[in-house]
Amino acid sequence: MAGTKQTWAVVATVDEHPDLVRTFVAWHLHLGASEVHLYFDRPDDPAAEMVRALPQVRVCLCDAAHWRRLGKRRPDKHQIRQLHNATDAYAKTRADWLLHCDADEYLWPALPVADHLAEVDQGVEAAVVPVAERCFVSDAGTKTVFDGVFRRPATGKSGKDVLTQRGLTGHAIGKTFTRAGRGCQISIHRPQREVPPVALAPLSGVALLHFDGLTALHWVYKLLRKADAFAHHNGMPPAPQRQRQIEAVLEDPMAGLALYHRLKVLTPAQAKALATQDLLLHVNFDPAAALQAIFGESDLLRPADSDRWLCQQKVDAFPVLGLIQQKHV
Repeated sequence: MAGTKQTWAVVATVDEHPDLVRTFVAWHLHLGASEVHLYFDRPDDPAAEMVRALPQVRVCLCDAAHWRRLGKRRPDKHQIRQLHNATDAYAKTRADWLLHCDADEYLWPALPVADHLAEVDQGVEAAVVPVAERCFVSDAGTKTVFDGVFRRPATGKSGKDVLTQRGLTGHAIGKTFTRAGRGCQISIHRPQREVPPVALAPLSGVALLHFDGLTALHWVYKLLRKADAFAHHNGMPPAPQRQRQIEAVLEDPMAGLALYHRLKVLTPAQAKALATQDLLLHVNFDPAAALQAIFGESDLLRPADSDRWLCQQKVDAFPVLGLIQQKHV
């Protein structure tokens, strides 16, 4: 019944800078998550050892043994690996609710998350958290990868030739808390079940802050990775706006950073217009206190460190990343 105290957990499949993974863990534990399930897409990811000792964190290395346990051959498609991992966590969790999201997505609740979930009617099996995507106002500086303001998706449908979906470069439909024990298959945005279909409702008072591209270079990398996966590794087709972004970056990778700024950086006048329409969310998102509470240190990931790690870890697969970084240093 509505009003009963609820517990909640988060699951993500990760391959990110270790400091981002730690921040993701710290933020959600600090908000009150009873469990954080992390599936490391690279079994040798050093971030796993950085978080393994925390009792609320469930670490799974996605090695051959993991996929054998699930009765699967490692899927080529990253999204399919994600949904198998999330459904595995759904079967294991002892929490009342499970949120499936990415390491660049952070809950922002008006009240404790458990209080919002307690108000969800018992007949609702999945509570949808609306997204707000990070962007910048042109006269603001950037010190950490978490700086910025957050743009809500506009109403209506996007045109066929635009580079965004309702004003956002990433997804505009949010992610979902799924009530445990309801026989669902967890997917990227919405849980699935053939019969009866999953009962959905919006979760009021909570936003999902999406850092779509920790930096401009990180955003370009994500597009190159999606293009490579689709072209050479049986990847899933990108969303229409992603496909147009990919085409623009592939046409001129060196101009990718400029495209990021064109899509992500608002003029003060644009920011004011969005705010008038209640499409701009100004929040003081600062996970330093959460990091201090959980890990005993509060330094936040800086853009230059994120780009340096990206070039060190991914330049073999995408040599153009190093060229772009060198050009713009």
